[in-house]
Amino acid sequence: MSKSSQKELSAMQELYQYAISYAKKAIENEKKGQKKAALDNYIKAVEILNKMIRWAPTPEQKEAYYRKAKTYLARAWEIRKELKKPGGEIGEEKGELSATIQDAIITERPMIKWDDVADLETAKQALREAIILPLLRPDLFKGARKPWRGVLLFGPPGCGKTLLAKAVASECDATFFNVSAATLVSKWLGESEKLVRELFKFSRKKQPSIVFFDEVDAIATTRGGTEHDAIRRVKLQLMQEMQGLATEVSEQIVVIGTTNVPWTIDPAFRRRFEKRILVPLPGKEAREQIFRIHTKDVELDESVVFNLLAEITEGFSGADIEIVCREAIMNPVREMDKSGLLKDKEAKIRPVTIEDFEKALQKIKPTVAPEELLGYEEWQQEFGSL
Repeated sequence: MSKSSQKELSAMQELYQYAISYAKKAIENEKKGQKKAALDNYIKAVEILNKMIRWAPTPEQKEAYYRKAKTYLARAWEIRKELKKPGGEIGEEKGELSATIQDAIITERPMIKWDDVADLETAKQALREAIILPLLRPDLFKGARKPWRGVLLFGPPGCGKTLLAKAVASECDATFFNVSAATLVSKWLGESEKLVRELFKFSRKKQPSIVFFDEVDAIATTRGGTEHDAIRRVKLQLMQEMQGLATEVSEQIVVIGTTNVPWTIDPAFRRRFEKRILVPLPGKEAREQIFRIHTKDVELDESVVFNLLAEITEGFSGADIEIVCREAIMNPVREMDKSGLLKDKEAKIRPVTIEDFEKALQKIKPTVAPEELLGYEEWQQEFGSL
């Protein structure tokens, strides 16, 4: 067995022990009459096992974890029914689903503007035409000029896909439903379809709405024979909801998904994402702007030239540059700590110099390989919308 396989096996065994420990706590809670605590611990055990179902390498292991999760979930349902009786601690099912949605989803009106997103003018323009204009002037987008209902942002990690989605919601004053696809699937085994329906019901109440699925590939991957039944039902429900948006012209709801691995998206999901937009690595001007954004409010020495830093960081993502900046601006703090001046409240910190950035660049390397970029370009040529 290879070292990587041994590590994976060890990690799975450790996760399994965590699940069992939560189940044991739940049993102890029941013995003490602590039903609400028992319910919480059973659900924690189910959540861990549900993640293990997705990661298990063989169908036999998936089935074993599923049976164990099903046992714990059945007991959780029994406890929940008891708690829902008069004098219990939990309200009606609808209220509970709403509470679960609120736990899994962040509903907000983002304060991020277009200017907060460096460069990406092509992607911005495409998003403006696909989402912002129809939401601002729905009267102009009727009949054959119907608005887009699904947009997929794909590209290397750390290039601003999430920022773009939030900026869109801010520009058109829409409610932003920030959904973690993995959380939605694993929150309640067997309840996920209801959560999806509740999510879109909320979005209709709060429209204009943008339902944002970060790393949508966690839920929209190609369907297969070894796929867990609960995940399959969630996919079907989500596709039905997205298809329904396409038929209801009056609704102001848009689904935005992001992915770093677009080639894993199921063809049926790909079709529902009518606009598929590549978000590439930042260009030179964008990198310069990103350096400025992430050194804001920090005193810089005159030796720091952003144009030069942008020149030598070709191939870096926005997230890579952020890490470089954080590493560089920590150097003066480290020096104060080593010299013992950090405890002196009167001691002033020196400005960040170009040498600090050079040291940081010796440690921080680009996270996206050139051959990976070719994969995005090929997928863009075959399925992209720009």
